Amino acid sequence: MAYIGCALFGLMFVVMTAVGNGSLPARVAHTAAWIHGWAPLSYVLILILLVSPVISMQIVMKWPKYVEPEDPMAKYRREARDLDPALED
Repeated sequence: MAYIGCALFGLMFVVMTAVGNGSLPARVAHTAAWIHGWAPLSYVLILILLVSPVISMQIVMKWPKYVEPEDPMAKYRREARDLDPALED
């Protein structure tokens, strides 16, 4: 499941370059024919390719912020006036 985005990205290049040494318009026409020929599956694949970045950004933006844990030694720190009696009022 983790590599589905990479697989779909690679699949689009395979589909685009499926026509041997054809020109770019021939590749685009072949890709369009493939998309229409495999209509239900290809539309789902294209939808996943288009929606996955948006969903990923939403997940990252809503991820809980990291809270720095409290220093367990903070309550044992001494103030400067406790260490030096000359600093007392």
